[in-house]
Amino acid sequence: MNRPTLPASRDGIAGIAFLPLLLLWPALRHVIESRMLLHMLVEFPALLAAGWAARRMCPGSGPMRALSLACRHLDWRGWTGATLLSAVTAVWMIPTLLDLALLTPAVAAAKYCAWWLAGWTIADGWGRLDPELRLWVLGNLAWMTGTAGLLYLDAPQRLCVNYLQDDQRHTGIALIALAALLGALGLREAMRPPPSP
Repeated sequence: MNRPTLPASRDGIAGIAFLPLLLLWPALRHVIESRMLLHMLVEFPALLAAGWAARRMCPGSGPMRALSLACRHLDWRGWTGATLLSAVTAVWMIPTLLDLALLTPAVAAAKYCAWWLAGWTIADGWGRLDPELRLWVLGNLAWMTGTAGLLYLDAPQRLCVNYLQDDQRHTGIALIALAALLGALGLREAMRPPPSP
């Protein structure tokens, strides 16, 4: 049975996969990275989504299939992808790294690669995670994001040299809202009925 929406959805996935190429345009990258809120809540998710979409676009045969199978062997039941996503999120909440990513090209490249790779691994592993572990991952991400948001909101001084305190405060509010969304997704995951055997 043909599904007419498949080409359009594949084009949408391809568009998401190539999002990071927009960061090669210096003016756009400067606009995004000059604001803490855009840096953390637009660029990071875009890189994660690009890795996820690139994994979804992998062909069913050839070298990319071999790479996908090798990655799957290293990602037992999705645990490696979940751990990588949690680690990348925790590391890139550190204010010093945000500053270094703006000042040092090697750190910026590490940021792009880390978020993209986290998206690549979680795209394949998420469906293989046990429901309890999915709940734990979403809860952990909500906790980390909310904690960072409160820190940014309540800090009496600037935590990043490159961002003003007002920008830091706005980012804190947005991170707390994101934490609430992640918590709601975790609750939805917890209430989902178990798959039938």
